[in-house]
Amino acid sequence: MRSQSRRNFLQGAAALTAVAGLPASAQTPVPVRVANPTADDDPIGVAAAHFSKRVREVAGNAAAVRVFSRSALGNENVALEGTIAGNIDVDIVSNTVLSGLVPELAVLDVPYGLTSPDHAWRVLDGDIGRSFNEKIQAKGVRVAGWAYAGSRCLMTRSKAVKNVGDLANMKLRVPNNQTYNDIAKAWGTIATTVPWPETYLALSQGVVDGIETAPGPSYDQKHYEVAKYLVRTDHLIYFHLWVVSDKSYQSWSPPLRNAVMNAAQEAALMNRKLRLEQERGVYEEFARKGVTIVQPNRDEFAAKLRPVQDAVKPELLPLLQRIRSA
Repeated sequence: MRSQSRRNFLQGAAALTAVAGLPASAQTPVPVRVANPTADDDPIGVAAAHFSKRVREVAGNAAAVRVFSRSALGNENVALEGTIAGNIDVDIVSNTVLSGLVPELAVLDVPYGLTSPDHAWRVLDGDIGRSFNEKIQAKGVRVAGWAYAGSRCLMTRSKAVKNVGDLANMKLRVPNNQTYNDIAKAWGTIATTVPWPETYLALSQGVVDGIETAPGPSYDQKHYEVAKYLVRTDHLIYFHLWVVSDKSYQSWSPPLRNAVMNAAQEAALMNRKLRLEQERGVYEEFARKGVTIVQPNRDEFAAKLRPVQDAVKPELLPLLQRIRSA
């Protein structure tokens, strides 16, 4: 799959080069606002800086890219609404949030449904992913690319969780998503919805005892300061999508459309690569910060989630079967 990703990356770069003759605008530059939910040095932030650089190289003075980091334009739900409305031009949003608009995406949140990043790319870079992209575009945003966000785990404030029983009655932070709530309840915890930017505070104040999360973004948010155990359940792989407002896209000139879409595609592939590299080393970084890494019996955790797997809506079962066999 590395060769396929490299081909996609080179194709995006070639497309950018093809529009490199975009003339500089004599008028006021078109603002291109980018909603970044992370810090500038996070893989998303680094890729967003690359996006800005590439648009500037191609569009010159015709566009003025500004990246708003650390959810400065609102949390993921708010930023997505702003992107659909055309108030934000480029957004980096999780598949979980987008599933509120496109119910078919909920199939990606079936625990232990995707087995590895390579399996995910076979699905998302193929026919299934293209079908998702079409359904997402019908809701007002165009998908430039899918990026890896992490293999999800648990972090707890002060208790080492070695088996499912250790989770009993713990307040566990989950995103605003029914499947994640069901996962938390199947493990015997009290599912507690907390917006991502408020997670650190919720941990530090004891509003929650632990969080369902991914290691890279949690490291970026310095959750190691307030949660001392990381439990490698690896129950879900999730993603960030680079999307472009269709309203913005329709208002731009064809050369600017090409510049933005191809730069966003290139940035998404860079984001994918950087997050994977980050995750390979992040567990050691957590350990250096004093976090104890727990390797639980995943079979036990998976067994408790069978009711969640079996609760997939009947209309999604054929799609889930296609994903599992990809």
